Amino acid sequence: MVRCGVLAHEHQSDAEQERIVNDELRSGHFRSVEEVIATALAALREKERSSMAEAGNGHQESAVREMLSFVAENHTFLQGISVKQLIREGHRL
Repeated sequence: MVRCGVLAHEHQSDAEQERIVNDELRSGHFRSVEEVIATALAALREKERSSMAEAGNGHQESAVREMLSFVAENHTFLQGISVKQLIREGHRL
């Protein structure tokens, strides 16, 4: 039984997962089941971090496009201030 906070659930590996783990052990890439699982979890965490970073960057790009569109549509003059400086000021606030 694996405990996750106050929730508990049973973990049952299916045949495909078991086959993958056994293949990795036989290949010599890993010395134990625990090492296979630890590596898989680390890869999953890294993938999630990368996805979050990409999503965050997309929001920033969208905000910049929206601001540039506003400036163009409303004939707003920046009076010597660059868009980059405005973005930095926005992050500071």
